[in-house]
Amino acid sequence: MLKSLFSLTALCLAIAGCASKPEFQQKTYQYDSKEHSGTVAVTETTNVPDEQCTERWRDERTYQPNGVQQITGFRIEIQILDHSPDTYGNLIKVELPSNHGRDVLVRDFQKDKTLMVGVDKNGMVKQGDLFYFPEGYFVRAAQPQFKDENLSFCLGVDRTYVPSAELNTPKPLIHMDRLNVRFNGKPGEEKTFTFGSVQPINVNVRAVPL
Repeated sequence: MLKSLFSLTALCLAIAGCASKPEFQQKTYQYDSKEHSGTVAVTETTNVPDEQCTERWRDERTYQPNGVQQITGFRIEIQILDHSPDTYGNLIKVELPSNHGRDVLVRDFQKDKTLMVGVDKNGMVKQGDLFYFPEGYFVRAAQPQFKDENLSFCLGVDRTYVPSAELNTPKPLIHMDRLNVRFNGKPGEEKTFTFGSVQPINVNVRAVPL
């Protein structure tokens, strides 16, 4: 609970602009997506990246296992706590090898969702427009490093959703809440990150050597 309060306080300071050098920063932007039905509103929460997590680290080549068993690296355990009965408290476990350069390990937990919006009922016939988007989480991890007693790596968690209140509008706005951080902690140490716009999310993260 204390760690959650610290993370939430840092985020609030970054938003309010009260701290001279906040631990977390937040930026928002929108784009029209060809892969979705409409406009995506992104809210990104990030801590100041170090020399290993550049601004575009997520866009590096996707890691492809070569069939050789990895003997060094991390097991990352991520527990996402949100307000969805389908995903609340799910524990995601991924292995991040230490010998794949700058390649990015990705895990897609999204599910395609199709709805009918702008429904107009004419007698017994309902007409409307099909609206589709991927709902759920997309996780990225890269560039693990052992230094002194700490483990660190780049971590990205995206959550895509449409709030229930906006589903009744003709053109719902698709929300993507994005966490982009450099995790740094002792083996097995758990850290909590708070992010999100319409629906705040807590992410508990820990890493254990393989």
